[in-house]
Amino acid sequence: MARLISGSAFQRPLEQFFEEKAIFDKATLTALKKVAADSRLPFETVLIRESGLPEETLFKLLAEAYNLPFCETDEIVPFDDLPERLTSICAREKLLVISLAEKNLLLATFQPARIRNISPLFATLGYEASFQITTSSRVALLIAPTEETDSPQDDLFSGIHSLASTLKASENRPREAEKINDISVSLDTPSVSELVNKTLLLAVNQGASDIHAESTHNGARIRFRIDGVLIDRLEIDSSTASGFFSRLMIMSHLDITEKVMPQDGSFKVNCEDREVEFRIACMPGIFGQNIVLRILSGFENIRLNLETLGMLFDELEIIKNVTRSPHGMILVAGPTGSGKSTTLYSVLETLADPRLKFITIEDPVERRIQGVQQIQVRVNRNEPERSLTFARGLRTILRLDPDIIMVGEIRDAETAQISMQASMTGHLVLSTVHANSSSETLRRLHNIGVDFHLLMSCLNLVFSQRLMRKLCPDCRKPRAITATEKALFGKMNVEQVFTANGCPNCMKMGYTGRTGIFEFLPVSDEMRDLVAQNGLTESMKFVREQRIRTLFESALIKVGRGVTDFTELERVCGPCL
Repeated sequence: MARLISGSAFQRPLEQFFEEKAIFDKATLTALKKVAADSRLPFETVLIRESGLPEETLFKLLAEAYNLPFCETDEIVPFDDLPERLTSICAREKLLVISLAEKNLLLATFQPARIRNISPLFATLGYEASFQITTSSRVALLIAPTEETDSPQDDLFSGIHSLASTLKASENRPREAEKINDISVSLDTPSVSELVNKTLLLAVNQGASDIHAESTHNGARIRFRIDGVLIDRLEIDSSTASGFFSRLMIMSHLDITEKVMPQDGSFKVNCEDREVEFRIACMPGIFGQNIVLRILSGFENIRLNLETLGMLFDELEIIKNVTRSPHGMILVAGPTGSGKSTTLYSVLETLADPRLKFITIEDPVERRIQGVQQIQVRVNRNEPERSLTFARGLRTILRLDPDIIMVGEIRDAETAQISMQASMTGHLVLSTVHANSSSETLRRLHNIGVDFHLLMSCLNLVFSQRLMRKLCPDCRKPRAITATEKALFGKMNVEQVFTANGCPNCMKMGYTGRTGIFEFLPVSDEMRDLVAQNGLTESMKFVREQRIRTLFESALIKVGRGVTDFTELERVCGPCL
């Protein structure tokens, strides 16, 4: 692919550039960095919103930072003079077309961080694009926004992303992958293959965790799970649905003639320069196939850290102190999709040290971490004795001289027993359990037959978690709290809360991104002695009193700080008003 960005690639972080330029004092720069970290927004976005610099000055500095020219002209090529697909991309990405000579494009943008993502779109249409930086007000003046340019659903049929060309098979693949770019797809003639590719890339770009393709009496509907909530994306007729399902199954090397038994598989593609894996589960229903694709997004190059998970200060201090221990066990509880694995990955990346050996056994491996030996659980249905289970893998791991072990999930007494033995022989063990709360985790393990006295002696920390959607910072609306809400906040000094509204930046949903709420239960010597003396059932009241705060209290703090709203609190924690 031709290099499209004029000027040398920007290597230094934007924060470092502004620090070297001494544009802001140290306190202001630190505050801007904190806002970016807390809101999980790019530093560039926070800079544009809250720096207080004159607009032209700020964007000239951004141009210098990215080593790109600054554009001051108001003379642009009208969208009416451009090809339709070029117009669609420029309108959606808010780009000014300064000149178009044959296949050479000169564009101006006020979002330089987006250049890396949008450059391949022009290449797939045969254009060589170079960029300049301009101000957001100049773009707003010269481009009249329309609802059509803000609607992501229209991308599926407009072809503005040229999805069939931008998705290609991974060249470095451990298992055989479908080569999507080997399929003949015309950019002008719609096809089932193009529709599948468009759907995959749209899901990735919108941050979906799953794609649900469900057969109906008159075709199929496609839904994305975004931030934990299913969103309708399109409906297709019966003839198209049949090809759509068959295409997905062929890509996953499944049997398209199987109409009775469930199947599962996977395939990998390169999507805009990053590898993305899709894991497919297929179940025949009364109207036809029902398929769910789990998206493993390939963001391994973005480092995770505990500070961005949503933990409060005292919770961060607890987990940092506990992970300093060279041995013991840390358990994370919660339902499927509550972020347990992401939390454990964050702990592993925080503990990363070349002097220590890290080994994980997972089902599936959702994120690849440099310096960590990761093992995938594998089930051999034809020869069950050759299956690699958590328990079997864990026994071997103990002979590989690890320092820190992560077990994807404790599902049975055997896995729990081996994990406890590992924690008592000088290893720090991290794992997850499906339980509703931190205190109920102990009861759950007790019920599956774990030696409870042994468990309490090696357990250091248990915490449960959930994920709540965050209000979009661009469109949230403040309102005064009611008397009932004031009673819920108690001693917290809260005068107003925020509600969701909806804007193009959040796809009209009112929410963007998610944050965690946590219920921490540190295991103290006093708790161990009481449980050993009275048993778990008799000690549960004391155990619950040792929690730092409940999930509901953690969520209430996030509502009071304007991170989320009461609607989301009730969706996650249940009715409270």
